[in-house]
Amino acid sequence: MIAANYVKLLRSPDVPRLIVAFLMLGVATTMTPVAYVLFAHAATHSFATASLVLAASTAGLLLFGPARGRLVDRVGPRRAVLGLAVPDVITDAAFIAGGLAHVPAAILVLLGFVAGAVAAPALTALRSLWSETLTGADTRQAAYGLMSMMVETTYIAGPLLVAVLISVWSPTAAVATSAVLSFAGALAFARARAAEQPRAAVEEEAGRLSAIAGSGMRTLLATSAAFGITFGVLDVAFPAFARAHGSTAAAGVLLSAFATGSLVGGFLYGLRPRARTAGELYPALCLLGAIGFLPLILLPGLTAMVGLAVLSGLCFAPAATCQLAVIDEVADPGRRAEAFTWLSTAYGAGLALGAALCGQLLAVSGIRAALATACGAALLAAIVARGSTRWSRA
Repeated sequence: MIAANYVKLLRSPDVPRLIVAFLMLGVATTMTPVAYVLFAHAATHSFATASLVLAASTAGLLLFGPARGRLVDRVGPRRAVLGLAVPDVITDAAFIAGGLAHVPAAILVLLGFVAGAVAAPALTALRSLWSETLTGADTRQAAYGLMSMMVETTYIAGPLLVAVLISVWSPTAAVATSAVLSFAGALAFARARAAEQPRAAVEEEAGRLSAIAGSGMRTLLATSAAFGITFGVLDVAFPAFARAHGSTAAAGVLLSAFATGSLVGGFLYGLRPRARTAGELYPALCLLGAIGFLPLILLPGLTAMVGLAVLSGLCFAPAATCQLAVIDEVADPGRRAEAFTWLSTAYGAGLALGAALCGQLLAVSGIRAALATACGAALLAAIVARGSTRWSRA
């Protein structure tokens, strides 16, 4: 049966509970940027301050990502998620209290940074858990495909939930709901028996950067940063394109269309077993993802652009899913969670660079040049992946 991998996965003990826990944690994470910005604006009446709060939260999330991954490696997914659950909810409560009390903007910015730093490592913990507990490459492949689909689901559901809460209640309710979902998700994750698996020993004398040693990990970091540039450009170029076609609101439709295509692509990729290793497949899948972005340069009408966004997501999803499996082949077994978070940090750095670069390109050369740059960054990722002669651990 074509979907046998997914059927086998969903019959595994604790998987349904883990899915629910991850969705709660993931939705809470994707709610945070919009909720924090709108709450900070309501508290300070300044989008300048609100943007600083978001920047600080993002910085904390990226800078402390490897530390949270290292925590997962050392104490296990269950203890890592539970250990950060209380600081996470306390920080959100302090952020709400500070905003309602009209504390100085600097304090709100600081609280935003701390909130990002102590965010529960949901994706890292689940990837680490399934990497170690699921037997068979095909089952893990289906699990990583399911993870990709769940990530896209949270990116759609989180901002939508914020919009609903703000329309019927307030920005305060949005931040509070995010905190409650995060805490409840952590508790649900901790109840899964599989999350109690013992951890492999980690050599303390190894260097701090040992998690990203080896040619395979360096290649993954480079491709992750390049794809980050691609999406940083698209995050700005899509709204600019929508506005140029008379519908600023359509920017959300374009981004949702990409997420929908990616969700379907992740599902399709996980259906069939693969004869080759993830490292062998990754370069070709990066190229497929890059090719999927190329039609965007045509700049068709708005309706056609939505269809092309779906196509781009469909083509990119296999590379994103495969990357989760490549980590199992190239990272130190005792540092896979930390290695995964380094990829997120590299992606985040590329995302920021791409967004800044797109702003300049739009001012000087226009939307087509910006989209061409996004495609060029994706092609660079494919070239780097193809140029790696060895997919191995340090």
